[in-house]
Amino acid sequence: MTSVSLIQRQKTIRMTTKQIAIVALLATGVIACQEKKGHSGENRLKSNDTINTTVMPEEDITVVPFQVEGGGWGFDIKIGAKTRIHQELIPVILGRKTFATREDALKVGENLAQKMRTQHTGFPDLTRQELLDMHIAGVE
Repeated sequence: MTSVSLIQRQKTIRMTTKQIAIVALLATGVIACQEKKGHSGENRLKSNDTINTTVMPEEDITVVPFQVEGGGWGFDIKIGAKTRIHQELIPVILGRKTFATREDALKVGENLAQKMRTQHTGFPDLTRQELLDMHIAGVE
């Protein structure tokens, strides 16, 4: 039997600065995840663990309609004194259309504010079908 000698070849990998940064970030993320999980991999909540959440009092969420420069209406959703959503255009639809009436802007704003009150989410979802169900002018 002949012995075969194995020759290891060294391969040079050339990477751009951006690629090096990405690899470093990935490695840092993997290490951080492993440290957070611990060696046992247990990262589950236990019955005596607590979760801190921020609950928004319903009365702190308000909808303020406004006229858009150039015509039409929009709305702001405020939590306390801070504006969280500033909506000049009808969301979800194609194109750049403002609300035709103050009432339409208020309807959509109140719909989103109600979702924020009940779901306790900062930015609620809205679908085209919901706009159609509310009979918002300009939504087809």
